[in-house]
Amino acid sequence: MNYIFEENQKFTQWWLWVILLSFPIIAFGPFDEKDINYNHVLIGFAIPLIFYLLQLRVKVNSEGLHYQFFPFHLKSHTIKIEEIAKVEALKYKPLAEYGGWGIRYGFKGKAYNTSGNLGVKVHLKNGRNILFGSQKHKELAKALKQIKK
Repeated sequence: MNYIFEENQKFTQWWLWVILLSFPIIAFGPFDEKDINYNHVLIGFAIPLIFYLLQLRVKVNSEGLHYQFFPFHLKSHTIKIEEIAKVEALKYKPLAEYGGWGIRYGFKGKAYNTSGNLGVKVHLKNGRNILFGSQKHKELAKALKQIKK
């Protein structure tokens, strides 16, 4: 399938990685080998690994918008072009409007985002809307408008 837009995003905030990489260190707790809880160590390494694997994949082709938040979505989901009423590139407030980053349900609808405060809100004909965070938000909106014509 030929895509006119593709973007893959990961969690890249430095402050998030400082927190995540502290988990394995904290998990060892006391440095006396007999006191180490190996379940804590396993969890301490698993949490940063999961965040490392998380990736938001967004693609646009003549069929519509395809998105996947791996590993939560094992396959891509599609919003068909016929389902889209309007698209708008915008600046938004991730914490205030959606409660942060990831797969979010906020007062303004559903959001898929990994970092930053730029995105494209896709207004659906059924009245719902979905925001996709994007470092290339203007290009994504342009691609969606292009296939909508």
